[in-house]
Parts: sequence; structure tokens; C-alpha cells
Amino acid sequence: MIKPAKILHLCVGLEGTPDLTRQACDEIELVEGKGIKGDKKFGKSTSRHVNLITQHSYDWFKASFKRELKAPGGFGEQVVVSSELDVNWLPLGTKLQVGEAVLELAKPRQPCMHFASSVEAPSEELFVGHVGIMCRVLKGGKARVGDAVKVL
Repeated sequence: MIKPAKILHLCVGLEGTPDLTRQACDEIELVEGKGIKGDKKFGKSTSRHVNLITQHSYDWFKASFKRELKAPGGFGEQVVVSSELDVNWLPLGTKLQVGEAVLELAKPRQPCMHFASSVEAPSEELFVGHVGIMCRVLKGGKARVGDAVKVL
């Protein structure tokens, strides 16, 4: 059995802000088939509703680059969960209870040169496996900082 994690940070990307810019919030509303209500990417994709990442990615960045990445949102993510759960090692299709909502791990997020340059790194290849997993929202609901994240 996999130990439940907790939501550490939540972010939304507001319309009119640069692509990787996120604003921290205490609560989000996830909408089935669309993503996070109020996020600039809401309803724009069938499989890229939410970018989920674990604290492991922030720890890896600090150890690798000897500096901290601004959190939350430094990876362009929307949900950061505690290190008890490493989503990068779960099979695609895994379902997670995130607060009241249910997410499905859809595909690994691909790092791009835009991301690498925004964090002042020489190459996007350095970030493969460290920038999160794109998820579909299967069941909507609210998620709050501190809520449990469980593998279903």
C-alpha cells in the first residue's frame, strides 16, 4: 500500500501572465474534463488539465543547481504534493484522489527550452522526469492545501 501524501502548494496561471507564471492559492476547484476553474489553460485540452508534481522535483533542483527554485509554480505546475508519493514512478492511468477530486495520470510532462531558459539552465534534457505529470480531471471537486492525496 502506498502511503498518502498531502497537497503542499496549489497554483493557477492567470490570463495575461507569462506561460510559466503561477499564482499561489489555498484552494482550487477542479472541473471534470476541463481542469482548474480560473486557470488560463482551463478547457483547452483533453488530457492536459492539471500539471502535478512532487516535492522531490524541488529537492532535485536544489541539489543539482545549488539554488532554490521559486515555489510554488517554479516548474509551471499547478499542484505540488509531499514526498511520500512520487508521481513520476506511478503507471500512467493511475487514479489519484486529490482533495474531493479524482485525477488520472495521463502523460509525463515534456520539458522545453523555454522552461530551461526561465530557470537559467543550459538544456531542457536535464529536466526529463522532473517537471511533473499531466493529469485528466475525471471527477471534479475542491482541493485545498493540506488535503490528502491517495492512490485509488
